[in-house]
Amino acid sequence: MQEKIITFILPRTGETPIGGFKVVYEYANRLVEDGYTVNIVYGITSRPVKNLIIRYGYYFCRWFRWLKYRISKNYTPEKWFKINKKVNHLLRYRLTQSSIPETSYLFATSWSTAYWVNSYKKISPEKKYYLIQSFEDWDGDKNAVIKTWKMKLNKIVIAPWLADIAQKLNEKWILIENGFDQQKFYITTPIEKKDKYSITMLWHDHPLKACNIGLKAIMLVKQKYPELKARFFGVPSRPQDLPSWIYYTQTPSPTEHLQIYNLSGIFLGPSSKEGFCLTPPEAMLCGCAIVCTDIGGYTVVAKHEQTALLSPVGDYNSLAKNIIRLIEDDALRIKVAYNGLNLIKSYTWNNSYQKLKHALQNPIITD
Repeated sequence: MQEKIITFILPRTGETPIGGFKVVYEYANRLVEDGYTVNIVYGITSRPVKNLIIRYGYYFCRWFRWLKYRISKNYTPEKWFKINKKVNHLLRYRLTQSSIPETSYLFATSWSTAYWVNSYKKISPEKKYYLIQSFEDWDGDKNAVIKTWKMKLNKIVIAPWLADIAQKLNEKWILIENGFDQQKFYITTPIEKKDKYSITMLWHDHPLKACNIGLKAIMLVKQKYPELKARFFGVPSRPQDLPSWIYYTQTPSPTEHLQIYNLSGIFLGPSSKEGFCLTPPEAMLCGCAIVCTDIGGYTVVAKHEQTALLSPVGDYNSLAKNIIRLIEDDALRIKVAYNGLNLIKSYTWNNSYQKLKHALQNPIITD
């Protein structure tokens, strides 16, 4: 077997935008361009379930999902991400070892897929990798998640706060922070000419994104500045209770996404948890000043009073006050925007990819 076959195992299908999947696809593109064979396996029944009755109920329900995707073929990211046609996409009902193609390196990409990767006997531990993009206690039992961090896998963490968790667990890790596409996100409206009364935010249904908190903050700012405009974007349909004065774009095209950022002077990130934020850095590349919560996934790039203004998690009054500060203090808004732009330009996918290749050649786990 040649030594340039890499397989990523994803815990679900990839037809809708997911930040962690986007990272995998970015690496997949660069790997195939570099001569690797890349397989992406989508697991329909990826979660480990101990209870026998619940397990078979889960398998039964998921069989219909598997059948739907097998017929429609609509499980790849072509509608929202430009992925190299050389990348192989494989749909699997179960993630048993026999369902995985022959490979040189194998990547778990979530706590649930880590259980599967750890169980495969035909691949030695130094060839198994675990791409850790968050501490996924929101998606599984905390003890079950911690157990995956203790497995004999080469752990790649994407942010310093995740490295801190690994250190506390006495585990070795490799830190590879995400890159950002500077060909896709860039300034078309100069920072000084941006509309300071225009704000943008990602809308997401997941509670950890705390979009309700962000909306409350924006409504407070609207009371003081009636001329405020907001442009939200996201995967779900427009929320029914969203005020009519807020523009909403569902699954924006690359051109629309770039325009939304450039029409906005401020980006708001209200999340209560992020692995390594994707949208604030994209907004930084487009010249937005950032207001966000003080969480590990944001503070990789969001430095208080330098590249962003930070607020406590859940504190919409503080978020509103920081937005108002940027509206009322042009010098501060422009400084924060330029500092963010200059910082994020150093986060390139080429740098991240070179670190990934080094990790493949220098595993921290030995058999």
